[in-house]
Amino acid sequence: MPQREQDTQASVARMRTLTSHLVGGGRAPATVDAAEAPASAPRSSSPAATRWNGWGYDDTKLFINRDGDVEISGERYADVFHGAKDRTLPQLRPWAERAIALDVKRTSFATNRRPEDLEVAEAPRSVETQAALAAFLDALRQAGVRVSESKADRVRHGHGQTCAEIYRLRHARDAGRVPDVVVWPTSHAQVERIVAEASRRSETLCLVPYGGGTNVSNALQCEPHESRVIVSVDLGDMKRVLHVDKENMVVRAEAGITGLELHERLRLRGLTLGHEPDSWEFSTLGGWVATRASGMKKNAYGNIEDLVVNLRVVTPRGTIARAANAPRVAMGPDVHHAVLGSEGVLGVVTEATLRVRPFPATQVFDSFIFPTFAHGVAALAEITRAGCVPASLRLMDNTQFQLGQALKPRASNRFTSGVLDFAKKAYVTKFRGFDVSSMCAATVVMEGDARDVARQHEQITAIAKRHDGLVGGAENGQRGYFFTYVIAYLRDFAFDYYFLSESFETAVPWAHAQQLVHDIKRAIHETAARTATLQTAPLIACRISQVYDAGVCVYVYYGINYFGVDDPLALFHAVEAAAVDAMVANGAALSHHHGIGKHRREWLPAAISAPAVAVLHGIKHALDPDNVLAAGNLLLKSE
Repeated sequence: MPQREQDTQASVARMRTLTSHLVGGGRAPATVDAAEAPASAPRSSSPAATRWNGWGYDDTKLFINRDGDVEISGERYADVFHGAKDRTLPQLRPWAERAIALDVKRTSFATNRRPEDLEVAEAPRSVETQAALAAFLDALRQAGVRVSESKADRVRHGHGQTCAEIYRLRHARDAGRVPDVVVWPTSHAQVERIVAEASRRSETLCLVPYGGGTNVSNALQCEPHESRVIVSVDLGDMKRVLHVDKENMVVRAEAGITGLELHERLRLRGLTLGHEPDSWEFSTLGGWVATRASGMKKNAYGNIEDLVVNLRVVTPRGTIARAANAPRVAMGPDVHHAVLGSEGVLGVVTEATLRVRPFPATQVFDSFIFPTFAHGVAALAEITRAGCVPASLRLMDNTQFQLGQALKPRASNRFTSGVLDFAKKAYVTKFRGFDVSSMCAATVVMEGDARDVARQHEQITAIAKRHDGLVGGAENGQRGYFFTYVIAYLRDFAFDYYFLSESFETAVPWAHAQQLVHDIKRAIHETAARTATLQTAPLIACRISQVYDAGVCVYVYYGINYFGVDDPLALFHAVEAAAVDAMVANGAALSHHHGIGKHRREWLPAAISAPAVAVLHGIKHALDPDNVLAAGNLLLKSE
């Protein structure tokens, strides 16, 4: 067998191992197809294994070990440490001390240890409201719906993953308004019952759909002035794969299944959806539809709107669903596209039928180093025009490149690794003249038939070299994906040492991409500089994470060492508002795939036009005239 083919097959095997670790902490995932189990088969929800006041699994976190190094606990993501001596990241702490003045002797550990430690705002309840709620819950319990009014469940369902939300959960005494009740339906019929019962009592009850709780747009933040009882409808117990149709290459699944669970279920059938957002371990199919999501491999498989064939969406006016799973229709404006990106304000997505592909025979990682961000952008543009865009193609600026290097695990042979790293750095800087303070890196993932991948790899390499790119190798490409999974854990680690960080994204034409990055960085720096007590300049890292013929998706990470700052959240909000203003000034979208939520809705009318806002309100009124679905996202106010 040729060496290249052996390497690519090994790469696929490693990725399969990685997914098993993601699912079960090193254990093989226990999944049962709907065809093999009755509808009443017990289901387990993920929240028990995840943090209530941060990101990810309870058994996985970054911490300072006895040697003073940053280490990752648990057994997950084990394949990332393949060949490493241990699970430490010895370069991360020194980098953080230099880049953001992180001081591990100054701690800001969470003061709230349990959700029960927080106070929650309670809306006044009249005798009539109490009676309506009791009747509603009684009807649901009779229908077999699980119900909870515990503070722990309510707090967990009242937030997403924005920096401000997690900061308040860690440090504030008052959690504000959270859902009053949480319910877990197990079928489409139960969701219909929940929506119908709530609609009958719309003066006293309202609903907020809940998927994986991974949003970063304040989409789950309850409206503080909502006087009705707020019921969170958690789809986490609806995670069955209902049908796999290999002849027509579609899958029908319930909305509560996570991306990783769906990936594994399809892989066992030799198929893949190919939709892999950064949050795919925890985000759900219904959440993808509701936010109009995008995945890391959209170049090969498409965004969520390209994958959807049919939907079932429960609204107060009935269930939306097409009669047939046709591959394309011309039957007037597509109502599915009204639901895609509707962020829970029009209905509850219960099922989706999606296009699937054969599981790729070959997967190859690679990376390229460019002398400047401008060189990298030019290379990505040519790759796009040449029609050889790989499944994933991302360009990191110098700051993110440096952070990626700091995330290297400890090598099993320090001497050999040190010599090789020195030789590589000497070649890049002395012989090729790259400046370590301006170079950037692109990560590449290619999937498909081995010969097609080899041809694509050749084309991409040739184009990269035409733009002064150097081959960085598969290991750096894989580390780029490790960065994707660890970044939110890194955020939570930094919380403990007076550092707040956040990410946001946008889409912009090619012609404006570099200016946009420049203007965002300038806006953040200038706004932060107005705070006299800020001792360290903000950290800002950007990457181009998606490419299109007409433009790119730009992803921004920024963070602030807030030690000594009186009101860090006020500073943080001012900084982000300045960044959004810079986006708007450069003709960029308010969001590429995170959605609007409540975070950016004040900019929405100017971004889409007043008539378009009227259309949104019109659809809302047609499907939900009493505002039973009261998440309050997108629209300027809950109606």
